[in-house]
Amino acid sequence: MKFFPKSLSVKNKKSFEQLKFNRCKCYLRRALFEHIISFDEKNYFSLDAFNENKVGNMKETQKMIDEIIPELTELGWKCKKSYGNTGLFIYSSDDPPKNCYEDGLD
Repeated sequence: MKFFPKSLSVKNKKSFEQLKFNRCKCYLRRALFEHIISFDEKNYFSLDAFNENKVGNMKETQKMIDEIIPELTELGWKCKKSYGNTGLFIYSSDDPPKNCYEDGLD
């Protein structure tokens, strides 16, 4: 970062929570992009690990992923949460990968 963005102004303190949410959602999109182009569809994306490293609030992470799933769906991907909503499978086949467990928490 070469300089601080104008949004960091003291005048914007009340919007920092939303700013952080939007920033973390950008990080999540980037991480999902890297995941999709780097792994085969049997591997899941760990929402738990992302939350630990970037967000620190699983409710916020779940809200972000719920907003991002329709974006991926629009691009032709199918998405399914698994492992108690801590893992996200992103796949293109008609059926989810065999290791994507239905746990009733989706």
